[in-house]
Amino acid sequence: MTARPRVLVLATHFAPSQRGGGLVTALASLVGHLREDFDFTVATSAHDLHAGEPYPPDALDRAQERAGVPMVYLPRGTARIAALNALLSQPWDLVYLNSFLSPGYTTLPLLLRRLKGLRMPWLLAPRGELMPGALLLKPRKKRGYLATLRAAGLLRGLHFQATSPAEVRALTALGLGQVHEAGDLPPDCQPTDLPPPEAMPLTPLRLVFLARVVPIKNLLFALHALSLLRTPVTFDIYGPVGDAAYWQACQHAITGMPAHVQVSYRGPLPPGEALRTLPAYEMLLLPTQSENNGYVIHEALLSGCVPLISDQTPWQSLQALGVGADLPLDTPDRFAAFIEAFAQTPPAERLQWRQRAQAYGLERLNASPQTLATRAMFNCLIGRA
Repeated sequence: MTARPRVLVLATHFAPSQRGGGLVTALASLVGHLREDFDFTVATSAHDLHAGEPYPPDALDRAQERAGVPMVYLPRGTARIAALNALLSQPWDLVYLNSFLSPGYTTLPLLLRRLKGLRMPWLLAPRGELMPGALLLKPRKKRGYLATLRAAGLLRGLHFQATSPAEVRALTALGLGQVHEAGDLPPDCQPTDLPPPEAMPLTPLRLVFLARVVPIKNLLFALHALSLLRTPVTFDIYGPVGDAAYWQACQHAITGMPAHVQVSYRGPLPPGEALRTLPAYEMLLLPTQSENNGYVIHEALLSGCVPLISDQTPWQSLQALGVGADLPLDTPDRFAAFIEAFAQTPPAERLQWRQRAQAYGLERLNASPQTLATRAMFNCLIGRA
């Protein structure tokens, strides 16, 4: 029996992270779908995002059992250099990086790659960080970082994974290296039953935001849209605060809300809880400025939670399908108008929207095309195609 190729995955955050966002879901899906084909080892931080203390040992044991692959938890500081150097000295068939903007889990490994003269193939998945919308946030810092990596020769011979045609175009335009297209794999989950109509209040309409509180997720835009409403709504915010100054601006907007718009911050939602939480809401409000995949959008669909999102994600033509709406970010008025219209829709018709959304989410759950493309990409780089 031929041994499975050994793949080292380097990621800033992975299980049991509760604050790592869609990256954690993306990696869990990839490993879950392909661990029979490839011998994965995941190296990640021993700390959650913005956490002062490392994960407790029992949480690490449970996370590794659920992941089903070996995991290495790396310390912070200079000790990480020695740990990474030891890892990269092993015979890997492929090294897979999961962020472009990670000093500790991309820049440092690429520097060690060059210093050690490592010749195994390296594949980097930017996860949307180099999309035009993402580059508009802190552009000088990001383009300076990109120029530094180029000048140091750290990108030479590097392969890039794009997960959509739009990302293929963005990466190709930057001219960083060879680009391979393979979409993110769907979450490994099944939809839950929708609450019966009598369990859902007719008013106020229940909306939810589920994402990190950072500028790119555009919570402040969502709050501006809600401030324009004339109909009663509740709006619950889930997600870790990733930018304190931005959250302060959001809190200021919340204090100015009209009385019929009730906003509550619920804190971070642990991974795996989305499908148990989202069915209690009728609409996901996520006017993100850029989204590479949008796992939470898929989870909302599977939960029968109608997504009202921007047109800056791979989830397109939702209104034509009758499952949601993807609107341009030119003005919050259009988002407010969709919410108003949905709130005034008869209950039976609102339930039909939710049922269509769930059916569409289940249809998109079929992982075969993405799995085949990702397997072929890995095998091509390893030389097994």
